[in-house]
Amino acid sequence: MWAKLTYSKKGLVILVGFAVFMILAYKMSFSKTFELKKEIGEKEKKIAWLKEKEKEIPFLKAKMKLIEEAYSSDSTSIRDKLTAYISDFAETNGCLVTEIPSYTAYKSEDLNIQTNIFTIKGRFNELLSLLMAVETKFKVTAKLMSARFFSVKDMQTKKKNLYLTLVTQSFNQEEIKNK
Repeated sequence: MWAKLTYSKKGLVILVGFAVFMILAYKMSFSKTFELKKEIGEKEKKIAWLKEKEKEIPFLKAKMKLIEEAYSSDSTSIRDKLTAYISDFAETNGCLVTEIPSYTAYKSEDLNIQTNIFTIKGRFNELLSLLMAVETKFKVTAKLMSARFFSVKDMQTKKKNLYLTLVTQSFNQEEIKNK
């Protein structure tokens, strides 16, 4: 059969055979190689990017340390702890914190005093339990300076609501710096 074909037909058969061979070779081998080369290129870019970012780590750590120092002062953390504790207590015992705690601070050379005022709405037994819990749990870090119960009549529901206003103070003594 090969002998009956003309020279041009033989060339065409060889060309078609070569094309089929190249398509099969591409599908079976070359395509995987090209995919792996593309993945390697992407991973090399990621490694280069990570090496650049690795140089920034000391700067970021220093910045994080400054932020932590700024937000970890004792008076702020005491206020946050008190707010979280009172909010959690109120939520679990059917009370409602009606005012976001106001905050005043006094600073002198060697003493920082922070005053926090909380107003909570609820029933008498729960408010009394909260008062006792705050006084026993935070007696070292925050002193309970004042507790005032008062009631306000809600004109829509025609019911009296009981409120408790707590005034706490936190004292933080600064170390005297030798000059």
